Amino acid sequence: MSSIYKRKSDNVWTYIANLPSDKPGKRNRKSFYAPKDMTDSEAKKYLKAIKIETEYHIKHNIYRDPGNATIKDLLDEYIVHHKKIADTTKALHKMYVDIHLKSIWYVKAKEALPVTFEDLYYDLMNDGRQTKGGKIIKISPNTIIKIHSFLHGTFNFAVKNKVLLYNPMDQVDCPDKIDFEPRIPSDNEFVNLLSAVKGTFDEVAIVLAGVISLCRGEILGLKWIDIDETNQKIKVEETYTRFNENIRKDPKARSRKRAVYAPQFVFDILNKYKSGLKEPGDYVCSEYTPGAYSHHFKDLADKHKLQGVTLHKLRHYNAVIMMNLGIPDKVAAGRGGWSQVKTLQEVYQHITDDADKIACEKINQFFTVPKQ
Repeated sequence: MSSIYKRKSDNVWTYIANLPSDKPGKRNRKSFYAPKDMTDSEAKKYLKAIKIETEYHIKHNIYRDPGNATIKDLLDEYIVHHKKIADTTKALHKMYVDIHLKSIWYVKAKEALPVTFEDLYYDLMNDGRQTKGGKIIKISPNTIIKIHSFLHGTFNFAVKNKVLLYNPMDQVDCPDKIDFEPRIPSDNEFVNLLSAVKGTFDEVAIVLAGVISLCRGEILGLKWIDIDETNQKIKVEETYTRFNENIRKDPKARSRKRAVYAPQFVFDILNKYKSGLKEPGDYVCSEYTPGAYSHHFKDLADKHKLQGVTLHKLRHYNAVIMMNLGIPDKVAAGRGGWSQVKTLQEVYQHITDDADKIACEKINQFFTVPKQ
């Protein structure tokens, strides 16, 4: 008889299910446990739901016992068989498995509890992990949130395919996201940087990011045939990205594949750069891989005392410019390839010091000018 009870030895609420057995006359029982932080009422409700689902699966002959399958088995299965995940995302997930999740590889999936993952998150954030060079790297809460999303998807996949009865990740507490204030260059810093790199690919990259709002992958994936000066448009058809390997591919989101109107001075810079090339290839830039250009741009920014300014931050700069010019959020989001206006508002449109100063001056003027 299946039962739900509170175990006297440690006060843990337990459900013991009688499962189908492949050996006649031999009982096959499985125990499920409620998280310790639940109240008695919550624990009974939690286990009752598992009991109802288990009995339904047994009655309709669709119950599958995960046996000795480990967490790594589930993770590998999810990466291989989930069809809607892009290759770059699969590469990221594989990195999580190989590096961050190694300590829980051999935990049996059926024995995984919420505390299994909460302890993992705590260790990654506080103790960190050791690199091959011996350096200790602590994992940020934002990365933990991404790992949590991957784990949650993996266990959902297992539940959907009847490997597990319930998803332990539903009860896992995840750290809060940390909002970072990006280092956005001022107008003078942007102009000075642009002036210092005239005639080079850096000038091209800076205007494409800071004026057209292209990201690194879109800039390095840009072909000369995508530049339509006649119609004053630049098309984004391909992105060049890197994780474990360099990959040229279509933009992952529909909103990222777009055609953007560009000012004439942007075409002038592109034409001047192209005329200086001995043998222009198909791509505007063929000398840098994504990682190599990020390192190059960091050195360039440091050289000009712009520590913390990355190529991606120039997209933030462009978003601020559009905000200050009163360009509608929907139009700005379309130009930058942001799928949701909310993303633009919450992440990219940060108020600059100049805008804050102007606001302060207007407030000061309002309160100090004598009223008639």
